[in-house]
Amino acid sequence: MIPLDHALRIVDETLAGAVLPCQSVPTRQAAGRVLACEQCSCVDLPPFDKAAVDGYAIRATDCGGEYAMAATIAAGQLAAGPLRPGEAVKVMTGAPVPQGTERVVMQEDAELCGETVRLKPRGPSNFCKQGEDMRRGGVVLPAGTSLRPLDVANLVGCGISSVEVVRRPRVSIISTGNEIVDDPALLSPGKIMNTNGPLLAGLCAAHGLDVVSETAAPDTPQDARAATRIALGQADIVILSGGVSVGQFDFVLDALSQIGLRVHFSRLAVKPGKPTVFATRENKASVLPVVLGLPGNPVAVFLMFHLFVLRAAGHLTGAAVAPRAFSLALAAPFKRRHGERAEFVPARLTREGRVEPIAYHGSAHLLALTRADGFFSAPAGSTELAAGEVVEFLMLPEHSQ
Repeated sequence: MIPLDHALRIVDETLAGAVLPCQSVPTRQAAGRVLACEQCSCVDLPPFDKAAVDGYAIRATDCGGEYAMAATIAAGQLAAGPLRPGEAVKVMTGAPVPQGTERVVMQEDAELCGETVRLKPRGPSNFCKQGEDMRRGGVVLPAGTSLRPLDVANLVGCGISSVEVVRRPRVSIISTGNEIVDDPALLSPGKIMNTNGPLLAGLCAAHGLDVVSETAAPDTPQDARAATRIALGQADIVILSGGVSVGQFDFVLDALSQIGLRVHFSRLAVKPGKPTVFATRENKASVLPVVLGLPGNPVAVFLMFHLFVLRAAGHLTGAAVAPRAFSLALAAPFKRRHGERAEFVPARLTREGRVEPIAYHGSAHLLALTRADGFFSAPAGSTELAAGEVVEFLMLPEHSQ
């Protein structure tokens, strides 16, 4: 077994520079994609001096009293001519202010009397200067940004109509096992529903990965080899679940070697997830496709997807590869029987910002994760952690929106 940090370094070193090709897409359709290059603003933001409130624009030298009403400017209209002494121009929020404006007095501090208005200049200037948020040519977002709806809106606001993004990684999913079925009508003693396939497909979709196939393969050497060969021909990342241990009916490791792949590691000092496999092609031109063999138990599949599949995908797209982790205090003590491996424990965050382990029966207990916000890690060598002790908490992306 190798420690988790050693395994992560192997993935990083093996996939360094293995970025997929890029393509141009309309900015409005780019949510979930990864920027291939930095994006610079095409405009100043705001593009003109504009009112931040509904009110009256006046000059800096004016200090209150009565003003002649010169004009009214709504959002979207052209600004009036330069302000003259003793004049006020009524402006709506977002409207351009006249040249010479130094203050917009809120309408709550105004008293309209026919063609004149009495103002009480006080408080902030209440208008936004051209370019104070962003100057034309300024960097909006760096390369490697995974675009959220907020990012897309900012790019559009900066006048960027199309962006260069990295092609989405193509993923093939293979669930192995004689015991799994996809139809409840086929359930019988010894059979279980195939949850790993839809779990992995849903996680891939949620993280911008294109699932090109999702299949099941029986526990035979021939089926393991055939399914993997097909997947290698159509995907950048191949994910297998089950069949990766050393039992009598675990054939994935042998299948990967027999079809010419290099297995970089196959045992982790991690619970759950000990029999996790990372393999690539023995090819100097390209190490792709990447193959990740995950354990059969669904909690381990869920955890290893976040630790390894997303890391591999991050290298292929140029996005960040490390999950978000926080140092937080335990809300309750934690005990376990054995401490030879680092253990990831499903947990939730309390209102006080502490980490609380949830009721959990082991790595087949997928339903428990519906109550979890993430996992905290109990380090190797420890069997007891006291309440208040600081642990590393892995916040899952699906729970941090």
